[in-house]
Order: sequence, then structure tokens, then C-alpha cells
Amino acid sequence: MEKESNKSYVQRALQELIDSSKEAVSILILDIKKPLDPELSDEKRRNAIKAKKECFVDAQEILIGISRLEAQLSNNEAEFKEERDFEKGFAEKWAKR
Repeated sequence: MEKESNKSYVQRALQELIDSSKEAVSILILDIKKPLDPELSDEKRRNAIKAKKECFVDAQEILIGISRLEAQLSNNEAEFKEERDFEKGFAEKWAKR
């Protein structure tokens, strides 16, 4: 069995992630489509509406991620780079830990 190269492994993993994400979006859409029970109390109805809104936002975020991953695959940029939120400044570089 030939050892898989790092790039082909990352491409395969990205494709699996895309496929799984599409399944997750379809599940979220099914939850959004479910009608609310008219017999729910006001508080439970409000919570159900909030849950549907969260499903909607989650589905949007996943779709954005899918489009980024697909663009990465199509451009053959199947490499991950570490992103840092914070760069050390002068004081942090010389501070004692």
C-alpha cells in the first residue's frame, strides 16, 4: 500500500468535510421547515423561534465555510496555514514568563 501524500490526504479530507457539511445543512434546513406547534405556550414558542433562528444562522455559516473549502479545492490550495489573532509587540517579546 503506497503512502498517501500530504496534499492528497488534505484534499480528500477537505472533500469529506464538504460532504459532511452539506449533510449538516440539509438537517438544519429540515429543522427550520418543521412547523411550530400552535398549542405551545408563549415562552416555549419564543424559544422554538429562537432555535429556528440559530439553525438558520448556523446553516449560513456552514454554507460560507463550504464555499471557502470548495474554492480552496478548486484552486489546488489544499494547504492550511496557521492564522494568528495576536502578534507579539515589543513588550511581549521581551517580557519574562
